[in-house]
Amino acid sequence: MQDKLYLTSHSLTCTAEILEGYHSENERYAVRLDKTLFHPQGGGQPCDKGTINGNEVLHVAQNRDGHVLHYLHKYQPLGPVELRIDGNHRRENARLHTAGHMIGHLLERIGWQAVKAHHWPGESRVVFRSSANALPPLLDDLSNHCAEQIQLAQAIFISFQAGRRQVAIGNLGQYPCGGTHVENTSELAGLKIIRIKNKKDELSVHYEMMTE
Repeated sequence: MQDKLYLTSHSLTCTAEILEGYHSENERYAVRLDKTLFHPQGGGQPCDKGTINGNEVLHVAQNRDGHVLHYLHKYQPLGPVELRIDGNHRRENARLHTAGHMIGHLLERIGWQAVKAHHWPGESRVVFRSSANALPPLLDDLSNHCAEQIQLAQAIFISFQAGRRQVAIGNLGQYPCGGTHVENTSELAGLKIIRIKNKKDELSVHYEMMTE
């Protein structure tokens, strides 16, 4: 079974072994490793960027068998390799993903349930549905509540319950999630709520993360 290190580790480098490789569509070469630090695209966030033995990783995806595949420009022989994750890209995605969770937890407090999320740079949003007693969220109020949580530096905890990964933010609550996250909410400084849009039975909160 492939060891998906990104689920438990913040490391950006490691050694691994290529177990399988083959030419795929678009003239790419796909490799399967015994373990990987690369988060695949999915779960509302982009895939990691980086290199395998110095070769740029063009894309990372999980196949139907649950294996993470890494797509390269060219052939890479089987055997040991060095993995390097682009730290800036990983951090940007992790900050946006954790911010989305925090927004979800805060709106749950006033009766909204998060139903889907998209944590891509320039497109980040969380979509909610209301309960019978949901209160209308105000942009300034949500911004202030987010700032309070950032100031508290709430720790992010990763756990596995019945084989399912859970991500908790301090005492706010937890969501099942396979994505990458920061270590505490102080790393979300620069979060900006852009707008809150109510359409039909859904409410969407759009946000961005200012450059550190």
